[in-house]
Order: sequence, then structure tokens, then C-alpha cells
Amino acid sequence: MNKIIIAFCEGQHDIAFLSKILFVDGFKPYNKKIKEFIEPLNKLFIKKLPNKEIGDKKLGFQSEYMVPSVALYKDENILVLLHNLNGDGKATERNKILSMYQNIQSEDDDFTNEFNLNFRFLYFFDADDKGIETRVDEINSELNLSDKLEHNKVNVIGADEWGCYVFHKDENSGDLEDILLDLMKPSNESIFTNSLSFLTTNALTGNRQKEFICNDTEEKYKDRVKFKEKKSIISIAGQLQFSSMNNSVIIAKSDYIKKSDISSNTHCINIIKLFQESI
Repeated sequence: MNKIIIAFCEGQHDIAFLSKILFVDGFKPYNKKIKEFIEPLNKLFIKKLPNKEIGDKKLGFQSEYMVPSVALYKDENILVLLHNLNGDGKATERNKILSMYQNIQSEDDDFTNEFNLNFRFLYFFDADDKGIETRVDEINSELNLSDKLEHNKVNVIGADEWGCYVFHKDENSGDLEDILLDLMKPSNESIFTNSLSFLTTNALTGNRQKEFICNDTEEKYKDRVKFKEKKSIISIAGQLQFSSMNNSVIIAKSDYIKKSDISSNTHCINIIKLFQESI
């Protein structure tokens, strides 16, 4: 592989979405067992997991953030490794992953300088209510590189390539679900209208939107509201095709997003460019 692209993702929904659009661009699953990964990544990932028997496993079975959830490749030239951080406030975890790759040739005698690895690091975040500019500023403060990362662009900074993309509806807000709904709704308008209608008709409020603890000593609600309307709309529509499946499966396997949708969507087009070999 000439280039290894490391993608830092907030969650598995991001990974399902990125994988789906990259498949349209010709990427394929890198379905090797971990022990059969290209050197020295195979030894590196085995070292990061507690049970050495995982060398006979494939990606996706573990929750260890230091090991990618999904690996994709294209034309034997590009290997993409997508890491699930399970949230945006994980600067410590992101920096551990970054250091792992940047120091790969100095960890111990197993990783010698014979591996001329060319890395690109890509960061993916939701704008939420912070906006694109603030999110990019946060990434730059976290990395403190000699030059600044820019939204929707890859730059060479130091020995590596760096880029980021902020999922957004407009410059000041938005998230991945805004992009997903823009892709899913046009050809399935009645399904998504009815999904929203169901949520509105059966709306719960207050504590009913919080996690409920029920055991032999107590019954109580946790503090944090878990309901997110856009995620729920996608989930309800998805149940028509995949009963009991979560949103990452719906994103990856539903026909609500087709090749033609991806090929004509500005967000998808821009994101694919971040994974192209040359910049």
C-alpha cells in the first residue's frame, strides 16, 4: 500500500456512512484477519489488544478504539483505517491513536525503518450548534501543528498529510443526520414524512426520554435526555427494511441511499476527494 489513511470518527454511524460512499468510489473491504494485515500494522494491532488469539479475528468484533473498526482498500494503493471514538470529546483517545501511528517505526525492534509508511490523518466531526469554523478551531487547538487544518481540504504538514470534514447543514450548525436525510428523503418522501408524523403523534417528554434504571433496590431516570429526532426518523424508516437493526446497519445496507444519490451529493463528492491518493 502506497498510502495509509487514518480516519478519526465520532461513532459507528459515521463509519457506516463513510464506508458506503467510499464503496461507490471503488473501495473494497480489507477483509484480512488481523495477523494477515500488511506489516507492521498486523503486529501493532495485535499488541494493542489483550488477547493474542485475536490475531485470527477480523476487524469489527472488538470495542478497542486503538484498533480500527473497519478497513478498506483501493487498487492495492490506498488502505483506509476507520477508528470509532464513541463521541467527540475524546481528545486523549485521538492523540493516543495518532501517536501510535506516528511512532510505529520506533515502538520496538519489531518495527524497523524498512517500512516507508505514508500517512494521511482525517478528522470527522458534526458541526452541531458550534458551526464549522469553531469545530476546525478545536481540532487545530488539539493538534497544535505547525500549520492549520482546513475544512474539506487535505494539506501536507510536516511529514504527513492532514485533513478534516465537518458534517453540517449550514456553516453554523448541522450533523451527519442532516446529510443522511437529504440523501434518503427525496425518493422516499412519504415514508419519512410518516416517520416524522409517528414521532410527533407519539411524542414523549421529560423523564420519558431518559434512560430508566430498574433493579431490586431502585427505579429512577438518569439525567441526560437520549431522544434525537433525526436519528429516530432514520431508525423508524429503517425498521421497514431491517427489523431490530440499529442506524449503522440501516445506513450501510438500506436502499434509501443509492449510488445515484451519492454521486450527485455535494457532501459525498467532497468527502470522497479527501480519500483520493493525490492532493
